[in-house]
Amino acid sequence: MQAGPEKIFDVAEIINGEHIVAYFQPLVSVQRKAVIGFEGLSRGVNPEDKSIISPIDLFVQANARNLNHDLDLLCREKILESFLILKKTHHEVVLTVNIGASAIEKKTWSGYLKTQVMASGLTPQDIVIEIVESAVLDIDKLRRFVESYREAGFLIALDDIGSGHSNLNRIPQIKPDIIKVDRYLVKEIEKDFYKQEVFKSLVSMSEHLGTVIIAEGVETSDEANTLLDIGVDVMQGYYFGKPMPREELNEGDIRYRIDELGHNYRKEQIVKIGNKRFVMKRYFKLLEDVQRDLVNTEMSTLEEKLKKVAKSFPDIESLYVIDEDGLQATEMVFNTSRKAGRSSAMFRPLPRGADHTMRDYYYFLIDESFSKSTYVTKPYISLATGNNCVTIGSLFLDQNKKKYILCLDIKAPVK
Repeated sequence: MQAGPEKIFDVAEIINGEHIVAYFQPLVSVQRKAVIGFEGLSRGVNPEDKSIISPIDLFVQANARNLNHDLDLLCREKILESFLILKKTHHEVVLTVNIGASAIEKKTWSGYLKTQVMASGLTPQDIVIEIVESAVLDIDKLRRFVESYREAGFLIALDDIGSGHSNLNRIPQIKPDIIKVDRYLVKEIEKDFYKQEVFKSLVSMSEHLGTVIIAEGVETSDEANTLLDIGVDVMQGYYFGKPMPREELNEGDIRYRIDELGHNYRKEQIVKIGNKRFVMKRYFKLLEDVQRDLVNTEMSTLEEKLKKVAKSFPDIESLYVIDEDGLQATEMVFNTSRKAGRSSAMFRPLPRGADHTMRDYYYFLIDESFSKSTYVTKPYISLATGNNCVTIGSLFLDQNKKKYILCLDIKAPVK
């Protein structure tokens, strides 16, 4: 099927006739079960046939004709006008608006947003300024812009974090109030352990910096549920609503999506907690049984006993024992059905006598002040196999009342 003819438009005619329509996409707080804001977007309207023109096409032609500034002002003016009406029924929401790199680097433009906001009847407290920081080459101008607008009462958001060109080093320089994480990291995150871990790092960083994380481009319930697991509260994307004109926003549809997500999330959490308890109970029982045998086992025959245990449990990566000095008292015994995750000299089993005193579980178990007999680590990449695993360490005493720690490396649970 042959594509239809490309629609022709004149960007100057669009600007002069103010043929711009404001669109809004909701920002949702799942914990609050509420819309907390909208991203303001714009679309051109072709005066010839009333068809919608994408902002990309608009700004490509505007840039070629040196009309970027005029188009930028008009788009923002229409967004602010429409949001003022929206604000009458949504009193506690904020508006996020994008500021282009040109507006920041050409200082003569930078005062327009303040003037526009005040002239529209809104206040700086109503507005979040989104900046694609990677597009701004002059960091000093960017910093001055941020400081000026933050002092005026605006919130600052760094957009597209996690995309191909974003610079994490800009975060401590800009100190944003909000970090918007790009769709790239969100897409099918439920299937990608690496994306999950990167997102966890961003969430952890934001918690320490006092910054709000917003996940952009959420399109499925699986993505949203995984983000909730990771600790993300505020989301934006087609799952909650596509960008549309103010008159077409349907809060009932958005509310239904939020309620549906909350209901499904609760059900999944109940199942996950039950499964985790079952699995951990199984492994704790295994540890008790093995420890009971180890108390009366000579070190010379200990490894044979560990090999029998490893064969019986397919999720076991390895078993080994360390002594009270933190030295490995046995070889690492592996389940032969479990293959090494990566073939490299970097990933290799630790030999008998290896020092484990830099492992966190060693101090928790050996130090009597902690009063712990079992410790479960966070997931990590094993340098013995290259696989993702957790270690369950359990303290026991041999016949001579000497302390040992039985270490059980198991496959890390996939969220």
